[in-house]
Amino acid sequence: MKNYELTYLISPGLSEEERKNLCQRVISALGVQPETREESPSWTSFNFLAEPEKIKDIEQKLKDGTLIKRYLILAKKPRKLKIKFAGESVPQKTTERPKVELKEIEKKLDEILK
Repeated sequence: MKNYELTYLISPGLSEEERKNLCQRVISALGVQPETREESPSWTSFNFLAEPEKIKDIEQKLKDGTLIKRYLILAKKPRKLKIKFAGESVPQKTTERPKVELKEIEKKLDEILK
């Protein structure tokens, strides 16, 4: 699954009840509950997880509605998580390999080839 953000602009003049109903219809079109949600009188934004192949279906459902003037779906890059302990930032996992001297490599090669 990938992380996406959907932002849409709604028709001005909708009542509070109509905006809530539209929001519920958009959530049902997504097929999942949004992770975060921001709302103002004219636009709404959701962060959600979905399979990439489902995005075309979601776009089609958004185009069918006449109350949504414009929309934008963005694929978001995953963020690296940091664990904070005692006020310090510590990487979650490191994948560094120990450095090996060239002389050690040559010595091992000589042993193998002899």
